[in-house]
Amino acid sequence: MGNLFAHAAAWVTQNPSWTDAILAAGILIQGELTILLGTYLAINGSVTWEQFFGTTLVALVLGELCVYAVGRALRLSRFGWRFHHRKKGNKRTQFYTHHLKQDTGKLLLIGKFIPATNFLLIFLSGWTRIAFKDFFKAYLKSVLFWFGSIAVLAYFAMSGVHYLKSSNIFRDAEIGIVVVLLALFGGEFVLKKLFNRYEDKEEKAGTIRDTDEEEADEKHRESQKEP
Repeated sequence: MGNLFAHAAAWVTQNPSWTDAILAAGILIQGELTILLGTYLAINGSVTWEQFFGTTLVALVLGELCVYAVGRALRLSRFGWRFHHRKKGNKRTQFYTHHLKQDTGKLLLIGKFIPATNFLLIFLSGWTRIAFKDFFKAYLKSVLFWFGSIAVLAYFAMSGVHYLKSSNIFRDAEIGIVVVLLALFGGEFVLKKLFNRYEDKEEKAGTIRDTDEEEADEKHRESQKEP
């Protein structure tokens, strides 16, 4: 079996004009895999480290800021205004909106490791009209932590793959790549489960609080009626 990343490195060498476009599109579609590929290409000298970091980080930040901008623009549109007024009385909507505004940094950081959740949280940050300054500050921290941690893991993993392959000890490097990918996606799956469990607990707690408040209000009204 040929080495998939070695083929990718050869293709990039033959088609250097497409390298930036592939890295830019890949980081938005599947970030972890693109960081693995980009790290491998940089280690092999197919791209420079400056090209890898510059292209992926700029594309990632600009792309996800566009998602925030779309969410904010839709919220301010006629459709967004109508949809908001239709759903603003919904307790589930109020719950998510409240926690997104209160825990923006924490949720963006967790969501960054869960691809679908990541885009949804960024969109909702714009939809709920979180101030751009507050959003960008929390967003930038989450991006740097996520990208840095994945890049470090990718560097050690791809350095090992490159060494083993060049030493003819480990020709089928895909096995190592698959192990790394399973670890990354397995971690995302676990985080998603924990995130969903956290949401369920918080929602139940919110429901209990609302029920307690309603009961307290009812008792208060009954006491007011008594002579």
